Order: sequence, then C-alpha cells, then structure tokens
Amino acid sequence: MRISLVALDLDDTLLDPDLGINRLNLAAVKRALAVGVPVVLASGRTIASMAPYAAELGMQGRGLPMICVNGAEVRDLDSGGTLRRIALSPEDIREALTVLSDLGLPAQVYEDELIIATEWNEWTQEDSRLTGLANRVAERLDEMHAVPRGKLIAAGPPDHIGRVVDEARSRLARFAHVVVSKPYFMEILPHGADKGEALSWVAARFGVPREEVMAVGDSGNDIGMLRWAGLGCAPADARADVLAIAAVVSPLAHHEGAVAELLERFVLAPQ
Repeated sequence: MRISLVALDLDDTLLDPDLGINRLNLAAVKRALAVGVPVVLASGRTIASMAPYAAELGMQGRGLPMICVNGAEVRDLDSGGTLRRIALSPEDIREALTVLSDLGLPAQVYEDELIIATEWNEWTQEDSRLTGLANRVAERLDEMHAVPRGKLIAAGPPDHIGRVVDEARSRLARFAHVVVSKPYFMEILPHGADKGEALSWVAARFGVPREEVMAVGDSGNDIGMLRWAGLGCAPADARADVLAIAAVVSPLAHHEGAVAELLERFVLAPQ
C-alpha cells in the first residue's frame, strides 16, 4: 500500500500523557518528512496551541497546512493564514448557549491564544493546562456570540455529559453536530466542520487520492478522518468506538509509540 499523505491527531495519539511528543513518534515523523511524505497535524486545538509541536517536528518551510479546531479551520503552518474555515454564526452560538444553559453546562469559545468561558469551572482550567492557552470569564454573555466561532465547547463531569449529549444533539441538529472529544468535553461544531472533511480538502490540495491517505487518532472527534482516509489507524488504547471503525489498530498504546509503529509499518518500510 502506497501512503502519500499522513494526518495525525495530537492528544492521546502523538503525545505522551505529559503532553510532550513521544520520542519514538518524534523520530518517526521526522523520518517520514525527510523521505518526502507530507505529515499534517489534525487536532481540536487552535493554531497557537498546535504550532509548538509543529516546530518541534520540523514541519516549517514545507508548505504544510494544519487541521485545527476539529476541522473547522485549515491554517497555513508557516504564515498562520486561514486556508479554509467553517463557523457557527452568532445567532447559532446564541441558541446553543441557551440549550447548554438549560442542560446545566458552562460553555467556552476559542480565539487563537485564548479560551473564553461563561463561568469559572475546573474543566476550562484543565483545557488551559492541556492546550497552554490562557482563559478568562466573559465580561458579558454577548461576548461569546459577538463573532462567528469555529466551535463551542460544553464542559462538565463525564457522567453529566453522558446523560445530556443525546438531547444536545437533538436540539442543536439544525445547525451543528456534537462530538465528545474527551469525557468531559462536548464539542458543538458547525455542519461540515469535521477532521474528515478537512482532510479530504487537504488531500485534494496535495493531489493525493483518498486511498493513499493515512490517518491516526484515538477519540470521537477523530472518527470522521479515520473513516475518510484510505487507511484509518488507532493506538491500542483508543476509545472503543474508534477501535471499532479503525482499519488498523497498533499493538501499542499511544504512550508506547503507536504512531511510530504505524509509520514504520506503512510509510517507512521498504515498499
């Protein structure tokens, strides 16, 4: 099988639990780039949170994009410019905030380097720890829906998220789809904002056919790109719903170098 483009999720896929790039994964990605295979990062994070990892991987100066905000944005890695963007309208955000309030959940929106939340909560603090982004509480609620946003996150205890996610999907279906990226994050995304849709767009830009695209991810927000890619892969410790749809599951967990194992097997091994 020929692989001509690779897309990699960050958290719980490429990264270790300490949020650094696993050393085996780091070496394998650098080798893939060195032999001329484009590797793109695909994450729910903003570009500011992703850029340091791209720099560590040596991705600059290669004309690579990054899939950000769960596919709501495709950004040029070198300039930071927006190549593709899908957003919730201010009206949609206002309606979503009402629904989330009814469901007893705080909400947060993103700017490149900042998280803005409706109220202080431990889950937004955890998001800041994971992403390195600063956070603050909105000065007024209308600040949340002042401009279009790539996504809205509802944060809360995993058991509560689990109880209300189906109702959220039903009430927001007119303008958004809902994925649970981490057990405590329910992400409200505009229709068409999906890592799979974004990866399809990136592959077309590179002139790479679907069957030559490999994607690796572990969570609900990765399912779209694993289904779209010709070779959708997952670490051994991915979520059960991801393992169920992955074409290939590494024998290794993410912190054991699953990405490196998959790259060695399908990209770096002699063809």
